[in-house]
Amino acid sequence: MSAKAGEDGLELSAQARRIYAFARPYAGRIALSLLMIMIATAIGLLLPLGIKQLFDQMLAERDTAAIHLVTLALLGIFVLRAVFSFIGQFRLQLVGDSVVAELRIRVFEHLHTLGLDYHIQQRIGDLLSRLGNDVAAVRNIVANLSVYVVINLFQFVGAAVVMLGMNWRMGLLVLAVTPLTTVVTRGFGPVLRRLSAKIQDELAHSTTIAQESLTGIELIKAYARAPREAQRYRSGMNRYLAVVLSARRTDAFFNALISLLTASSTIAIFWYGGLQVMAGRLSAGSLVAFLLYSQNITQSIVTLSQQYSSFSQAAGASKRVFEILDIEPSLRERDDALELRSERAVVEFDGVDFAYRADEPVLTGIQLRAEPGQTVALVGHSGAGKSTLIRLIPRLYDVGAGAVRINGRDVRDYTLESLRQSVAMVSQDVFLFGTSVRENIRYGRLDASDEEVEAAARAAHAHEFIERLREGYDTQIGERGLQLSGGQRQRISIARALLKDAPILLLDEATSAVDGAAEALIQQAIERLKRQRTTFVVAHRQATVRNADVILVLEHGRIVERPSYAEFIARDHGLAVALHTRQNPQPAAEPGRESGMGSRESQPPAPTRTAFSIPDSRLPIPRSTMVE
Repeated sequence: MSAKAGEDGLELSAQARRIYAFARPYAGRIALSLLMIMIATAIGLLLPLGIKQLFDQMLAERDTAAIHLVTLALLGIFVLRAVFSFIGQFRLQLVGDSVVAELRIRVFEHLHTLGLDYHIQQRIGDLLSRLGNDVAAVRNIVANLSVYVVINLFQFVGAAVVMLGMNWRMGLLVLAVTPLTTVVTRGFGPVLRRLSAKIQDELAHSTTIAQESLTGIELIKAYARAPREAQRYRSGMNRYLAVVLSARRTDAFFNALISLLTASSTIAIFWYGGLQVMAGRLSAGSLVAFLLYSQNITQSIVTLSQQYSSFSQAAGASKRVFEILDIEPSLRERDDALELRSERAVVEFDGVDFAYRADEPVLTGIQLRAEPGQTVALVGHSGAGKSTLIRLIPRLYDVGAGAVRINGRDVRDYTLESLRQSVAMVSQDVFLFGTSVRENIRYGRLDASDEEVEAAARAAHAHEFIERLREGYDTQIGERGLQLSGGQRQRISIARALLKDAPILLLDEATSAVDGAAEALIQQAIERLKRQRTTFVVAHRQATVRNADVILVLEHGRIVERPSYAEFIARDHGLAVALHTRQNPQPAAEPGRESGMGSRESQPPAPTRTAFSIPDSRLPIPRSTMVE
């Protein structure tokens, strides 16, 4: 049991050191604030002595003038204490807010250094809960707990010294309760800390449910699943309340037990001190002063015990924050990493293997080469590894074996920032920020002028519909840009990529969610975007494949064919049929018929689902074959 308590104590101490490490830059302000608080506490310790003098003057000398003087002196003491206490606590609260803001920034920045392999395993609601609720617990430690601990510790020591000086027997009688409260406090601390961590876990789970439901509100309404989502959230909150109830019950029992112990010492003082007054060995004023100092002692013990409880609970929450900061990024730059600064890019895959999990290979033996101005179309059924392949170029993931090279150098030789600045990506699932159209396009190059933003929009065939929006380029498009149609969002994404003007272009099914009318405009914009760039296209439409210089067919993570367009269309393996079906949807609205905010393109019919097989005569190409 003692060993367990020792481990808990060491863990709590380690958490405290990590928390206060963030407060180190504010050490001067913290020291000054605590000094002010200690002065206020010291002034408060004069109060019982003043009351002692007041009682003795009333009962013994009946000196009215002295009573008035002592009363005014006590009032001045209260005012002076209030001034010092206000200054100290106000400044310390500001420090607490600053520390929490800095910690939130550090956690946010660290989350952005972690690779996609981490983020795809996390739930956004849990991360937001740690960034919000759990970090807020740190403020309680830095500001509130620091104040209470300093005040009550100084008050305890000061009152104990005065009491022992006045009557050491009565002083020891009061202090006898301290060891008992210490034992009780250490026993309850670890329990409360574990319950606090569990509370934060359940709160994070409920936050995740709420975040997912609000994000998917359109799907929930379409499937009439609002009652189910409400029940999910209710179940999560019920689990949260069950843990909270357990924690509150434990905390209440702990506080009641501490109050009982401290009240016992006060009763003992009243009994023993009363006998001393009756025997003439103690004045009534001294007894009153002793009772007040006894209250200071017991109040300090109760408060320190409660603050230990609060600290244990806050440490449980802060542990969840530090769990994030302790995670090492899976992708790291080399110390001697180079800047990639080139307007042309030769991209090579040299025997690349990749797997998200060791026992499930996604890509095997990928060998290819793409030159500037060349377009490589990647074709294959879902799960073949097409999207994964292009994500290895900007190092969103690292290869398991082999190498991805740009201009003859391994991508791991470049700084991540310069590498990713050299790549522009347009994906199927377009992400737009809930700001203006202008700011979403400018995200491609933050220092771009309004004229450059508009030129990119014109090149992407987006200018016309943007001008029809309520406030043109300054229109706020809402979260994820869902107030725009699929084609409109896609063209803003293309304008963003055009503005970035990167030498490598990655197109991941960039027209899969739009109809033929919108696709015609988007394809024109894409052709303009591809000029002089090294382009990789995850293809799902014949128009995309037709304009490619090289077609690669992937199956189970391997390049199994490299046909010409005519050969690809002629092959009776079903994949070309699926592409043809997607290319010829039902008649759609003519170009230019899209409305402004809130319009939606019609969706093409589902592709023909046929098996994809390769005759025995068409063997996979050797690893040494290069795509020229």
